[in-house]
Formats: sequence, C-alpha cells, structure tokens
Amino acid sequence: MIKRIITVLLLLSISADYLKSQDTGSGLDFLNIGPYAQILAMGEGTVAIPTGSSSIYSNPSLLSFEERDGLQVNYSLWIANVNTQFAALHVKRNRFTVGLGVYGTQAGNFEARQQPGPSTGTFSISYFSLSGAAAYQLGPLSFGVTGQYLREEIFQFRANGYAFNFGSSARFYQNRITAGISVNNIGKMEELDSVSSNLPALLKAGISLQLIEFNTPGENDLPVLLSTFSEWSRPLESEFRGDFIDENADNDYMTIGVNADIADLFEIHSAYRFGPTERPYSFGMGLLINPIKVHYAFVPFSTGYGTAHSFGLHYFFN
Repeated sequence: MIKRIITVLLLLSISADYLKSQDTGSGLDFLNIGPYAQILAMGEGTVAIPTGSSSIYSNPSLLSFEERDGLQVNYSLWIANVNTQFAALHVKRNRFTVGLGVYGTQAGNFEARQQPGPSTGTFSISYFSLSGAAAYQLGPLSFGVTGQYLREEIFQFRANGYAFNFGSSARFYQNRITAGISVNNIGKMEELDSVSSNLPALLKAGISLQLIEFNTPGENDLPVLLSTFSEWSRPLESEFRGDFIDENADNDYMTIGVNADIADLFEIHSAYRFGPTERPYSFGMGLLINPIKVHYAFVPFSTGYGTAHSFGLHYFFN
C-alpha cells in the first residue's frame, strides 16, 4: 500500500535515530534535530546555552540572556539527500524578548507504487514549522514559551497541527553557571490520511559551566575561555505519541561537551551523546566577523549512513 511505502521511506530519510524500528515513528522528529549549526555542533545539548534566535526551538527562556538582537539563517544537508532550512530573529526590550522563526525540511523524488512493479510516479515529503516565542527575565531567572504552527505534506496528503515549547533557565556566580530545563513539542497533529503523526515530545534539563580562562603564550597572547556543558533528555509518554515512544519512554540519553572561545573571535565546539543514537559525535566551529558570526557543524553517523553538514549565519543588529 502507498501508505506503508511512504512511512518506510519517510523513516529512512528523516528519523535516522529510529532506523531500527521503521514501522513506527514520525518525520516530525525533525523538530528534535537542531535547526542551527551551533546547536548541532553541541549535540543538541543546548538547553542551558544561549544560541541566539534558535533558542526558540531548544529553550525559549534563553532568549532573555542574549546581549544583542539578532537574525539567524541556516542550511543543513542531512543524510539521504534530506535538507533543512531555518531562519529566525529575536528582539529584546527591557525584560521582554520576543522571537519569530521558520524551520522546514524537504526530500523529493521518491517513487510511488500501488503494487510491485514500475512506479506510478514520484512524490516528495516536507515538514514546516512557523513559530513565535516570548521570554521574560526576572533577575537571574528567565521563563519562556514558544508556539508553533506545524504542517506536513506527504504524497497527496496534508495535515496541520500545533506544538508548544516551555522553558526556564537561571544564571549564577557572575553568569558563569547557567542551568536550564524545557519541555518541547507538546501538541497535536491532524490526521494524515487516517492516522495522526506523532510529535516528538521531549523533556530536557542541563547545565553549562565556564571552567577556566587563560592567555595563550607568546607576544600576541589571546584570551581563551573553556566551558563545558551537560544535558539529560527523555522522550515523554503522551497521548500524542505512538506505541514506539511509550515502550521506550525510559530511553534517556545524556549529552556532554566542551566549548572553547578564543578572544571572542573564534569558537570550537564538540560533544558526545550517551544513549540510543546513530550520531554520538558532533563537532563545529564559529568565526565572528562583526556584525556577522559564521557557524559550521560536522555530524557523522556511526552506522555508515553518511555525514550531516550544517552552515549558519548570525547577524547582530546592535
């Protein structure tokens, strides 16, 4: 049946973390793929790390800790010729910060078959999120929420839906320690043909620490700031999830990583994820050419499915 073929193809191309269970899952798992290169470079362990406007999709409360207004755009070449595009901006006014974002993924040229034999044509799949976020800062604490309009298109089928992200975060010890927690992708989709797609609801909690700052030796010494981060994540049981997630709700995973900031000009990121994943390692870098910061992420898949590359630009308004 077309529906079963579509589901298998969808999982092969989008839900790379769940390839061993190809009869379940949802292409909407793209919401758990970092939309921006800096997030991917850190293994998506950024619930306690401000990453600009892209915090809309990880922990919206972190928007309050951005020092400057900004605009981000990003393109990621995922495995199996899947690509994602992302754009978002945020503006801070006193204690309030608001943000807007769009995030989508597409793949095409899939062959459709009613039965074994020649294909009856080709089709494409696409997923889209339009989001708005708001954050409020109260001293060292911040609270944020993101609302999303979601749309999925597979073959001739269309479905709309909604989702919310809720987050809070706090900074301590002269902003050297940041803690954050978020609940992401709580919502519901309309039926696609006859079944509603699952939303990848997720609980995340983490902390980031600025460990040490030193100067490199030599005449042109440069200040280097080393920091580390860790994040715990758990897929949530929900009436909006399928049996696969319910049965694996205890599949927690932990992400740890290290960042190096050199003279506020050059950044190096690396992370490792413990738990059920096909992409345990991630690496990346950033370069600031004021008022633009360029980010790149390199994410290899451990099972040989390929390597994901992501390129992002962050423009600062002030």
